[in-house]
Amino acid sequence: MKKSENSSDHTRIKKHSFALTIVDDSELRRLRLEYEKETPERRRMAAQWEYDSAYASQLFERALWRSGTKLLTNPMWPVGFSALAIDPKFAPAILTVGSTDYINNFKKEALEHFLSLTTLKEEDGLSDIIDKAGDFLLDNNDFDGALSLYLAAESAFPSISLYCIGSGYCLSKLGKLGEAIRKFRRAVELDPLNYFHLNDLVLQRKLFNSSEFHQSPFTM
Repeated sequence: MKKSENSSDHTRIKKHSFALTIVDDSELRRLRLEYEKETPERRRMAAQWEYDSAYASQLFERALWRSGTKLLTNPMWPVGFSALAIDPKFAPAILTVGSTDYINNFKKEALEHFLSLTTLKEEDGLSDIIDKAGDFLLDNNDFDGALSLYLAAESAFPSISLYCIGSGYCLSKLGKLGEAIRKFRRAVELDPLNYFHLNDLVLQRKLFNSSEFHQSPFTM
């Protein structure tokens, strides 16, 4: 029986985790094996092309669907799957695939994707992508997951103040105000000219002083 042209038909891609899909899907396995033989530069270029093309196709399909036009494309995988098969170290695809896995309730696999970002070589844009992964977890009220990500990022890139702010925020949301203050103070030490960090520290100290805790943050 032919599927009806409705919203459920628009999301006809099967919801499997990336880890399962790349094992079961012969085409994704072929991509992984094919590009393992290429140089890192060629892998990156191919992954970028595939990633951008998949997003463009998705936007085009959504526009068709919203206009009532019959869909012309039939994507085999969610956005990012093929790019990550081509280049397992392509950070934008790791973020997208991790988010997709999380939304589809593969939360353990999603966190593994996000944590893998902290094992990559530092490059332009990586800190923003890690922070976007943290924001995604925070938006889903997953403070423990976000904290584990920011702590891993702190350990991997100890000179970047952004990760101290992230872990400090998570600790604050988890009620660990004293530990949060230490993170915010560390962010100020790393980036003393950033007044946003100083404001965060001042606000956290006010919260600490107004709480049931009475120990001074400067004696911890």
